[in-house]
Amino acid sequence: MLEHQKKMLLGVAKNPHLFRKELVKSFTWLSVEELEALHKWVKKEFGSYYDHLIGEIFCSISA
Repeated sequence: MLEHQKKMLLGVAKNPHLFRKELVKSFTWLSVEELEALHKWVKKEFGSYYDHLIGEIFCSISA
């Protein structure tokens, strides 16, 4: 499922609304370990574009 979510996020990367939606969906499908790996990957791949969005989503859902 992790690889599937990576592909989905790559596909919607140019649309902030869809990117957010797919990232939030990840929390219902992935294990804690997969979410940690996804978080690292997303920050590496999209951190320069969506750093605030990524931080907001991972912080609010993890809290």
